Amino acid sequence: MAGELSVGELIDALDTAVAWSAIADRSATVESVAIVDSDDLESDVRADAVLLVGVDAAAARSWLSRSAALPVVVLTKAFAADDVDGLGVSVVGVHRRARWDRVLALVDGALDRIGDEQSDIDLAALVALVAQGTGGLVSIEDATSAQVLAYSSSNGEADDLRVQTILGREGPPTYLALLRRWGVFDAIRRGGEVVDVPAHPEESMRRRLVIGVHGGGGRHLGSIWVQEGARELSDESAEVLTGAAAVASRILTRELESPSAEAQLLQRLFGEHGGIDASSAGAYLRWPVDEQSVVVGLGGLDDEGTAALAGPLRLHASAFAASALTSVIGDRAYILLPASSVEPIARWAGTLVGRFDDRLRAGVVFPVDGLAAVASARVEVDRVVAATLASPDGARVTTLAQARTAVLLGEILDVLRGRDNLVDPRIADLVAYDADHSSALVESVRAFLDAHGNVRDAAAAVGVHANTLRYRIDRAQQVSGLRFDHPADRLLTSIQLALL
Repeated sequence: MAGELSVGELIDALDTAVAWSAIADRSATVESVAIVDSDDLESDVRADAVLLVGVDAAAARSWLSRSAALPVVVLTKAFAADDVDGLGVSVVGVHRRARWDRVLALVDGALDRIGDEQSDIDLAALVALVAQGTGGLVSIEDATSAQVLAYSSSNGEADDLRVQTILGREGPPTYLALLRRWGVFDAIRRGGEVVDVPAHPEESMRRRLVIGVHGGGGRHLGSIWVQEGARELSDESAEVLTGAAAVASRILTRELESPSAEAQLLQRLFGEHGGIDASSAGAYLRWPVDEQSVVVGLGGLDDEGTAALAGPLRLHASAFAASALTSVIGDRAYILLPASSVEPIARWAGTLVGRFDDRLRAGVVFPVDGLAAVASARVEVDRVVAATLASPDGARVTTLAQARTAVLLGEILDVLRGRDNLVDPRIADLVAYDADHSSALVESVRAFLDAHGNVRDAAAAVGVHANTLRYRIDRAQQVSGLRFDHPADRLLTSIQLALL
């Protein structure tokens, strides 16, 4: 569970993401964080730390002046350091190149570390030990090198590569090209060796050491980097890094296999791990137990691709509704949002999936009457997403009301596919006849039924003369014994053809 930390500790956690700060009280405590964009300025936002995303200085001043409950600290890119007088709150100027999803992750991580009472070492404690043992500036990156998982204080000694990496940006391209040419990234992926990367004065890059972190079976989990600061790295640095890589491997493996307490609780809210009672979930998540809401489900990617969306989804969902809850379970992602109608949510979900992979599809279930109904809503939204994915040329976002026919028909067909005794052998006779005679009886029957018995429309659909289609329909009835002028036979044949 998230704990509380001081504003000063929050600034230290943000490190190079902070461009400047105007702090009224460094000891003031922060227990909660929310993202506020321009669409949220009319709502009642209550959080200790507020990230003002896409809000200009005038709008921010106006919002703060009329806010019923001022936050403890505001994080913004809108103000200059000399333009924050009279705001009435502490202000942290966020570096203009810092990504907001990275800033949110840093604040959340700091709160989680304060709140977790762990007897075992975590990544934050590990980087502190490595910094102490090497005398350098330490960071641990994930396997993609796209995210810094933990880092030590820079103390104003970070070079541009470290600064940009912590900000969530790519480092200087020419220097990254040098690292590739020197084989540094290949060595990280292989693991087992500490690579000494020399300083590069032309790029203003300092000397650094790096080692890859690998788990069981050689799985690449990440890397540990140590940049030389104002003083040289210690002689024991390589040994310290080797040991740290082994410890980091255990920590990262444990984190991959065991979600955080909040992540697991959210999974339970959506019906995993035996579920959870609504009152306990509401108390922990600070969500009204009986509030009407909507569940948005997203699918279409594999487990790894969906997991990579967790951070961006949380950012966009929180920007849309500060109280939004997100969870990733396997190859599906779920978002719980307060809602009084489905149309605005469906429009937002359309914008959301448009930001990501073209394969991504969304299902929307509304209304969800309180937290106790979230798990059953997830079952419904899975059905909607499955139906949407089965029609790749259809809409990328579908509500339960829109998908009800497709959902029920798809599930009926799934039942039939699992029951050989429910497959009509007369349809199998038609398929076999086509195979033996290179005919098109099945295609013609399907077109005839789709056209509701209109021969001219069916003939046009398959590109033959109407008399040819009449002959094929008569021949299909002779081969199968079915009667297409009989309503029950037409219905059964349509269902059976849908199985093919």
